[in-house]
Amino acid sequence: MIRDLKEKYLSLWWDTEADLHMENNKISLIEKLTNERRIEQFRKELFKILKKAPNKDEEESWRKSILTQIKDMEMNILGSRESIIDFFIDSGYASVTEDFIDEVKEFDPQIHVYDIFQAIRNVWIMNSIQILFDMKVKLTPSIFSYSMLYPYSDNYLDDSSISNTDKVEFNKRFRKWILGEEVKPLNCNEERIYKLIKKIEEEFERDIFKGLFQSLLDIHSAQVKSLIQQREKTLPYEKDIIGITFEKGGTSVLADGYLVRGTLEKEEAEFMFCYGVFLQIIDDLQDIEEDYNNKHMTIFSQIDGKYPLDRIINKLINFIDEFFNKELVFVSEEAEKLKKVIQDCSRIMIFEAISKNKKRFTKEYIKSIESYSIVRFSYFKKIKKKFQKTFSQEDIIRICNILGNSKLEIDIGI
Repeated sequence: MIRDLKEKYLSLWWDTEADLHMENNKISLIEKLTNERRIEQFRKELFKILKKAPNKDEEESWRKSILTQIKDMEMNILGSRESIIDFFIDSGYASVTEDFIDEVKEFDPQIHVYDIFQAIRNVWIMNSIQILFDMKVKLTPSIFSYSMLYPYSDNYLDDSSISNTDKVEFNKRFRKWILGEEVKPLNCNEERIYKLIKKIEEEFERDIFKGLFQSLLDIHSAQVKSLIQQREKTLPYEKDIIGITFEKGGTSVLADGYLVRGTLEKEEAEFMFCYGVFLQIIDDLQDIEEDYNNKHMTIFSQIDGKYPLDRIINKLINFIDEFFNKELVFVSEEAEKLKKVIQDCSRIMIFEAISKNKKRFTKEYIKSIESYSIVRFSYFKKIKKKFQKTFSQEDIIRICNILGNSKLEIDIGI
């Protein structure tokens, strides 16, 4: 099945044109500057509100004022009639986020905040899959476990200080745990991975949900193949980098789908696979400089410095649009809303990645593609630094808890 899925979407990729076909919804410089002022005002106002220490009687109004600030900023900049924030809160994302953070702190009190938010990204993807299937959005043992597996395993496999020999041996043990074999973990990191797989087994019986455990083997196999990307700098056609990319990204979200639903129909599996493909490509675009410096080859770092990336980005945007235009599996009102959010957010992530990699594009292309962005490309980098300086990691977790209508005073022991 993985071979067929990979071939299907590789064919779509090669058939996708490299001339941009984006709708003519350009955003003027005046609109961009207005959006930037609104973001600045939002950042400053949110900081003021967050730093207030409300007494018990004031907590509810304090929480509402923060929600109002966030929603006003969203509605003013995106210009949407319906609040995306409300959509996600009403769907249950915020309460799931709170539950996840609480469970992470219990499972691993020493985990770094960065790893928590790396895992939350996958929790949210799995929540989106629950919405697509018209399921209740909630944190399940398998959503928690799978989302935590890959901060632990990915960070180990991406660590350039660890030899490929050690990584290969770790992957052998990892595969045996997925197969249900009792192999002793060698350290705390492996012990946690072993426990997470056991939690999945407790929710889904191996004999009944064979496709689910096969999907875990598939993503593991793709991870093993992706080690090829880390060995040395390679030229296009020297290694099947694009095939590895499609397989790694596709199998990751395919496993998400299985762990949410238990079983998948053919068309559902196709959607999950392609969803994962374009998320992986966007992730590789965001990490192009780091990947190149670490000799980690992707479809972007492989040609870095040799060719401008203009046309490959056009191809990526067209590929995502083409996929959503052809997708007919999930057609409920809520699913349609969510797909539009995914499509819009993917484009924003692409623009942000372009903004920090301007030297990899022609000046003409930067000028052209920037006309579709809600802010100037120069502002993306500035605002990221400003928000990181203004809001601590504790502030971000506090906001997550506020969105989840949780207790406002939490112990940040992470």
